[in-house]
Amino acid sequence: MLLLGVVMPVLYGASPDYGAYNGAKYLRNYDGDTVTFDLSGLHPIIGKSISVRVDGIDTPEIKGKCTREKRLARKAKRFVENLLKNARHIRLERMRRGKYFRVVARVVADDRDLAEELLAGGLAVPYDGGKKSAPWCG
Repeated sequence: MLLLGVVMPVLYGASPDYGAYNGAKYLRNYDGDTVTFDLSGLHPIIGKSISVRVDGIDTPEIKGKCTREKRLARKAKRFVENLLKNARHIRLERMRRGKYFRVVARVVADDRDLAEELLAGGLAVPYDGGKKSAPWCG
């Protein structure tokens, strides 16, 4: 039975959920959906300056295809930076490895879901890990 728990997620593209982490320390963000945190209490090779992909969304790319995408990307980046650097408590939930072996997690800052905030502000679109089809330049 244990073997099925290891093999089945690999066969069907699912990734195991490694739970949550309370008290993440915001360091920086590259754009709206890639954030670097320190996770104290974990071994430094795992928790020191770890890049986390925000689960469930895609934001405009900093090196986008058009002027509008680049402008929205800078706006999303500033939004995330302001929200997280001023947060009193950051929690990473539903942590798992995603595409390219990156850490993917739901990011919650002071009870505000980062993905939901970006979606509500028009700075992100829903994303399930498949082909990207964001309308940033349309």
